[in-house]
Amino acid sequence: MSITRLDQVLLQKVVKKTRKPEKYIREQISKRANRLAISSEAALVLWAKQQSVGTGTSQRKLSPTIQTEIRETLPAVFSPPARSRVNKEPEIKRNSQKSTVAMAIEYLITDEELRDRCKDLIRASRNFDRVFREATTVLESRIKKLSTVRGLRGADLVSKVINGKLDRAILKVSNEAYEQQGFHDICRGLMLAFRDTTHHDLSNKFRREDALKFCGFVDIILGVLGNAVKQEVI
Repeated sequence: MSITRLDQVLLQKVVKKTRKPEKYIREQISKRANRLAISSEAALVLWAKQQSVGTGTSQRKLSPTIQTEIRETLPAVFSPPARSRVNKEPEIKRNSQKSTVAMAIEYLITDEELRDRCKDLIRASRNFDRVFREATTVLESRIKKLSTVRGLRGADLVSKVINGKLDRAILKVSNEAYEQQGFHDICRGLMLAFRDTTHHDLSNKFRREDALKFCGFVDIILGVLGNAVKQEVI
């Protein structure tokens, strides 16, 4: 398959990260694509993920078919290689767990800022309430940035910016009133149920799995906000 459609920005990021010539990178992408039976565009994104290069913006530009290729191939790419089991069971178990967590992070969190700020907290061994605190902070910050509203926080910010009434919403996510109201209720609920509690109290009730699931859901919310229409409200 031709690789002339490769995302040039992402390609240069991989070139810079690997310190390899662009010609070499292109050749390797072609080989990886053939080996995995996927498109070159998908192979580039997967290689970038392996190099811890942010791919969110580039990935969202790809067609649904290529995005599906990426999601379905991620487990194979991030699975640990087979190795001798002689006296290495503990090491294999540790490496396998790390690889599984890394794969889950890449699979569930496409927003670069969210992933960058939460991945080290997810990989930690405890105190996963910090993930909820950071993820809701990213969400709150994104709402402020997109709306340019200042001085409000949490649920009050959501009610102001993502108002359930279409003519009062600064960020409109849908032309349907019930969808706008539903998205408002979801975001306000997140702030009340998770943002406020984790910002003011410490908790040991959350597991790593909970943190991953929560980040995945916040990632969806951020994606919807990214497509919202800003409108002037009198």
